[in-house]
Amino acid sequence: MWKEEMSIHGVIDSLAVGLGATFMPKYFRDGYRSQGVAENIEAISMDLPKLEFEGDHEIAVETSVGTLDAAFRLARPIDPDLPWVIYHHGAAETPFDYGFNRIFPLKKQSIDANLVLVRAPFHRSMKEFQRGIRTLENVVAMLAVSTCLIEQLVQESRKVGEGRVLVAGTSLGGFITNLHHIHFNSADVYTPLLAGLAMYDAYLNSVYSRATAATAKDNPRDIKAVLDFTTEFAGGDCGNVFPLLALHDRLVRYEIQRTSYGDCPVTTISKGHTTGALAYSDLREHILGHL
Repeated sequence: MWKEEMSIHGVIDSLAVGLGATFMPKYFRDGYRSQGVAENIEAISMDLPKLEFEGDHEIAVETSVGTLDAAFRLARPIDPDLPWVIYHHGAAETPFDYGFNRIFPLKKQSIDANLVLVRAPFHRSMKEFQRGIRTLENVVAMLAVSTCLIEQLVQESRKVGEGRVLVAGTSLGGFITNLHHIHFNSADVYTPLLAGLAMYDAYLNSVYSRATAATAKDNPRDIKAVLDFTTEFAGGDCGNVFPLLALHDRLVRYEIQRTSYGDCPVTTISKGHTTGALAYSDLREHILGHL
């Protein structure tokens, strides 16, 4: 039964992720070298508006690769007495609120939290995303922008009220959740979903590697040098980090990413990457259960 289940989830990942990756413009096709996330964070400048008005807020961010756009959404009117959930979407998720609206279906149930959704650069459209991933420099700058935007949102939320702040994200958003913990650790709780610290593995060795340019895969050290966050994570305290991984995930491969967390306890669901990302009630329960 376990092997049958593994096969089903693996086939879905291969079809939904692997097949789609085969035909998309390739990651790092125009460049596979970059400075690290920390250096990119140092280069970032942004001005965040006050957390006052419900709706979407666009932000122009100065980075090492030029001016990039990002955004955040206040999904409901702010209640200073409630805790905060700052959530980040997955890669190539367009519209960027697709998963967020299903994890937090505000029209269907009461969720006692202020909800903020972060949009990474290159995610206004699929064409923009495909242009953005052409270099490793762009992708690392994107990671740094989202990490810094989350930090700005954490700091602004502290000014509004005294509620706990939780940072969460799925897939790409989960890796960014971990990056915020590594570089700032200013939130109270972190729940990275379907993500670990060995981000390079998804581009080089998983079914998603079909979306990576051959020239980049021929130079794996350059990719790993900037997308392996294992050592940085191990150097800190993971007592406020509560990861969730999918046992049959063929993109964010379970054994690799589980190992990347070291001694940090990990919640495991019997899903693949695609079926895990669609397990909205499981993701919601994991996030709110730690809030």
